[in-house]
Amino acid sequence: MKNPWLVSTLIVLGLLLVVIPCVSDQPAGTSTYSFVHLSDTQNLATYHPDTYDFTFSYLESLKNSYNISAIIITGDLVNSWNKKTEWNAYTHARDRTTIPIFITSGNHDTNSGKNDLYYSRYAGGQKKNYVTSLGDFNFIGINYVPKTLTHEEFAALRNAAANSSHSFTIIATHYYLNGDGTLSPLGKDIDKELISQPTLILAGHIHADFVRVKTIGSFPVIEDLTNYQDGDPVFLTNKNYSAGTLYTVTAMDGRVVKITCTILRILPEQSLSTERVLYDSTPEFTLNVNASRPLAIAPTFTLPVVKANGNNTWTSEGNLADISPGIHPLSTAVPMGPSFWSIFNRIVFQ
Repeated sequence: MKNPWLVSTLIVLGLLLVVIPCVSDQPAGTSTYSFVHLSDTQNLATYHPDTYDFTFSYLESLKNSYNISAIIITGDLVNSWNKKTEWNAYTHARDRTTIPIFITSGNHDTNSGKNDLYYSRYAGGQKKNYVTSLGDFNFIGINYVPKTLTHEEFAALRNAAANSSHSFTIIATHYYLNGDGTLSPLGKDIDKELISQPTLILAGHIHADFVRVKTIGSFPVIEDLTNYQDGDPVFLTNKNYSAGTLYTVTAMDGRVVKITCTILRILPEQSLSTERVLYDSTPEFTLNVNASRPLAIAPTFTLPVVKANGNNTWTSEGNLADISPGIHPLSTAVPMGPSFWSIFNRIVFQ
């Protein structure tokens, strides 16, 4: 008679031989983690607090499987800056997760920059702009301003970031772009004053959603506008809608080497678009960083990839005219139909 214990042991050893090589494919010193960008969630605070709760509960449910290390919210947590019921809706929702949250204020949060009392009291937001670390990134948080910062304020942020050893920066702010896709006054000054290494800029404010890649000097810059306050900007759903952008980061020995993104739809359905590479500094690094996906996967098209050439220069690969809902580089011809901005010429600020 066969020994059941021996059979079980052989089965376990066989499984280990299959699993261990998969784990060891990741080079030594490599880490992979994610973070989520949300913005302009104010309608959930006003009209759909249950959806606000579910947004953070759902992200909490993904925390371990996606190794989500942060949630970044670039302003407009509420519609009315001094309405306690809306701030209570936000704080109640926020408390549904244990994931660290990084926030910057929007115009709705601070009465267009005139009063940050409720934002500071309820959201715990910093009244001043700040520099900290998020994983292997410098993180610069810039609160809402109607126009731009002073030269001295930019210098303070630049000097604080210069003290860090990180080689990649995240800049989170609310109002980086105008309605026609051009940079706001603050956006122009950010590009001029703060880009000294590869940078990811996260923003909201405009009623649209896209990611585009450009180069400033010798540095790749990823621009992300995430805003689902009126629902999906392509499929024109209603305000009871929640979505964001999920970024997956691969770092080697503390240096960011790869960034991918996908649209994370939270409600009314839970799904992810196809993961696309935005930045790859080591073309020879071929680790597949795709995460497991909940439910359905929406189709997308090719997004340009930024790759390193050496000597701190980068090139963009792929067709800049390729588009997908929620992922779109601006200022290029779009052979697949009307341009993004002509489709959304109804975009207004609120």
